[in-house]
Amino acid sequence: MKKRGERNIEVFSMSAIDLFAAAMGAFALIAIILLPYYQNELREKTPDNAIAELARAAEESSVETKEKKKALQIKRSAMARNVSDVKSDAQELLDKLRAAEQTLQEKQAAPTPPPAVVVPEPIEEEPGPLPEPATVSFRFLGMNTTADDIVVAVDMSRCMGGHEASVNKSVERIILSLQDNHAVKIIGFQQTDSGKKIRQWPPSGGLRQINAGGTKTGAIDFAKGLTRQFGGSASMLDAFDKMIGGPGQAIFLVSDGLPNPRANDGLSPNRLINEITRRNNGRKEIHSVVVGNYFDYRGTVEFMENLAARNGGQFMALASTSAGICD
Repeated sequence: MKKRGERNIEVFSMSAIDLFAAAMGAFALIAIILLPYYQNELREKTPDNAIAELARAAEESSVETKEKKKALQIKRSAMARNVSDVKSDAQELLDKLRAAEQTLQEKQAAPTPPPAVVVPEPIEEEPGPLPEPATVSFRFLGMNTTADDIVVAVDMSRCMGGHEASVNKSVERIILSLQDNHAVKIIGFQQTDSGKKIRQWPPSGGLRQINAGGTKTGAIDFAKGLTRQFGGSASMLDAFDKMIGGPGQAIFLVSDGLPNPRANDGLSPNRLINEITRRNNGRKEIHSVVVGNYFDYRGTVEFMENLAARNGGQFMALASTSAGICD
């Protein structure tokens, strides 16, 4: 049997290789031809000024970053110095405390010296000058003042009816507590249908020295006469306006603490306190004594107490066992 010769099998023939080479050459030629047009398109889409701005922005960002790094480094250095200063101050304070504690322990450990012998001074044969007398203060049931000129103001409104005994008792205690250095004046105030009325003693409108003959009796009797004429409303603002402008250093108000707004320019109790305080302007002490069944009416004690506190005075309350006309 005849033997067959060896055969060579090739995947790509020379024709296929030539075809691939030709295709690659054609692609290379096309790329070379189109390359300038591609660069021109990039230039049109990205103008020169935009490229310059991007470069400048990048440079500024770099400079700003460097400056921020420097500022951050400065802040870190300052904070480190502050921490160091705080530590130094704390250590200094701690050293002082330790030194003070050590000094205190040394003082406590040291023995206490014996008391010195005090040699009495020789008594003078002739007595020295007597000290000047201190300012005498007037006291009335816990209320006191150093003023010498006293004005007692009595509320004569209708609602005070039924509390005559309490009013007379209050005025009598005030008058009997006064001393020879005092001068006194009594005022009664009210508003009736005929208008605002002020009744005062002495009739001249001035003050009368308490050590003058018949002063205490005359003042007490006049106040008792006022309690027999209760009626109308309490024109408190008008009365204080006259008392503030008249003689006297301290005013003692005896009232039930129920001012009628219609008799006081339409002012509510709180606004009435503000107005009286504004007109007084610290010129006179205003003390207040509330009488009657003051627990039956809301705000009476508060009104009288605030009026005294706002004008440098003191406050007290005297309860009445009898029922008032307004109860």
